[in-house]
Amino acid sequence: MNHWLDYLFNLRNQGSLFGLERMRILSERLKNPERSFPIIHVAGTNGKGSVCSMLSSIYQSNDYNVGLFSSPHLIDLGERIQLNGENMSLDEMEIMVDRIRPIAEEMEKEQEGMHPTFFEIMTAAAFLRFQERKVDLAILETGLGGRLDSTNVVTPELSIITSISLDHCEILGSRISEIAREKAGIIKKEKPILTGWLPEEAKNEIEQVAIRRKSEFFYLNIPNIECPKTNLMGDFQRRNAALAQKGVEILESEFPVSDKITAKAFKEVKLPGRWQVIQEKPKVVLDACHNVGGLECLKENLDQLEKPYTVWLSAIGQDRARDLAEFFLPIAEEVVFFTPNMPRACTYQEMINLAPKKFHSKCRQGNWGKIDLEYEKSINNPRQNLLVTGSIYLLGRLLSVLKKDGSNSSLSELQDHL
Repeated sequence: MNHWLDYLFNLRNQGSLFGLERMRILSERLKNPERSFPIIHVAGTNGKGSVCSMLSSIYQSNDYNVGLFSSPHLIDLGERIQLNGENMSLDEMEIMVDRIRPIAEEMEKEQEGMHPTFFEIMTAAAFLRFQERKVDLAILETGLGGRLDSTNVVTPELSIITSISLDHCEILGSRISEIAREKAGIIKKEKPILTGWLPEEAKNEIEQVAIRRKSEFFYLNIPNIECPKTNLMGDFQRRNAALAQKGVEILESEFPVSDKITAKAFKEVKLPGRWQVIQEKPKVVLDACHNVGGLECLKENLDQLEKPYTVWLSAIGQDRARDLAEFFLPIAEEVVFFTPNMPRACTYQEMINLAPKKFHSKCRQGNWGKIDLEYEKSINNPRQNLLVTGSIYLLGRLLSVLKKDGSNSSLSELQDHL
């Protein structure tokens, strides 16, 4: 492996440390590249990746030079930093990392514990690339939360909070109001904030922050609102499209668009891993469904998958594993549990312990190291469909081994350790 990839893997293994001080110092020493382009900043428990991809599609289609920063990636590290829908190449990323690394190491020499994290290095690389490519607009997705996320050193033209539900409770809080407060940390003084369909207590919390910061508050919660049509499956994706469309309307004076081109862009959104059909007979569907909110979204599409079907499942954290197992075990023909090479990934034994004994006969352990052979065995039965779901790391692992183009499959596991 290349030296710079070794460096990133080592940072990943050290985990995540939340706080903005390191990122602020790193940005300052890079001469604050994030101040050289306009930004839309997007947070939320679920839906933020979809909204970011929709916004990117809209502005690209309307001839803007658009940067997109998102996480995690499925296969290639460059998915996190896109320019007009094209992934950043590894050669470009090496240049960026080599530029950032001496500054990061100097920060650690000056004060122990101040070396930027893996995610912070990725954030800085995105800022530098967008500056060098002179983007007209950058769309930034938060990694986790909002207030202390490394992306929150920016002052955006618009902040968007897509949804609020219980997730990452050990970090963000165990109540909806606490999580909403963390997400609301992205709201900047006198800059507009747009939110989606939220629980009342989350809406109230965010609105209070907006009032204190003198930020115009837009709340999209009209029951009969006409949502745009999109190529992504599910009513929840149409609600995400309504959020993206409203965001575009709010910024119309600075970034005018054509309604006709925008409608077409909604039908050309690229978002792998969200009800992605990779084979028809048997049907194989990939759908990242890593928490309760994601599970509610998946339920909208599940009727389209004919029974019987096998479910491949993985989860990060036992709370998530319990919710997923309780839903899929009664309805699947077989559930195959995989354990990603990630901290907090549920083991097979932990999964089985969460499953009622009456379902144990339909459970088995999947081989993470030989997932290609597992896949070949599964699709040899044309009468049984396959749903690959739960953690996005499982989807990424499968896609990376199926790609078979000589690319570095280990990059799918170069992920943030939370």
